[in-house]
Amino acid sequence: MKYKVLLVLAILLLCACDDDEPEIKIETFNKVNQYINLPYVSVSISSLVDNIEIQDVIVNRGNCKIENQRFKGLNNRMKKIPKIIRYGEVVSLDFSGPCKASQVDVVTNKGSWSWKYE
Repeated sequence: MKYKVLLVLAILLLCACDDDEPEIKIETFNKVNQYINLPYVSVSISSLVDNIEIQDVIVNRGNCKIENQRFKGLNNRMKKIPKIIRYGEVVSLDFSGPCKASQVDVVTNKGSWSWKYE
């Protein structure tokens, strides 16, 4: 009897660990470059947990090119991702056009999530 109770408790605990809720909040904006009238996508990801590493962001199954360089001077460039963000922090990325978001996939160290738009 004791083993059955332990087995049931173990199953319940394992079921509680399977949480598919995203640990990030995502905002996607379809924009137009005002100078060359070209549509592009901007994605902002904020953390809903204490620490999460944003490893990759894919728009339209890779058909929109990520602008992953951040310039800190003429010869000093840094990549925006991968990046570890804490609760409430945001990482923002642009994807070159012509592009309008139909699907955004985010890969983190805590799992992957996908959002689809009409």
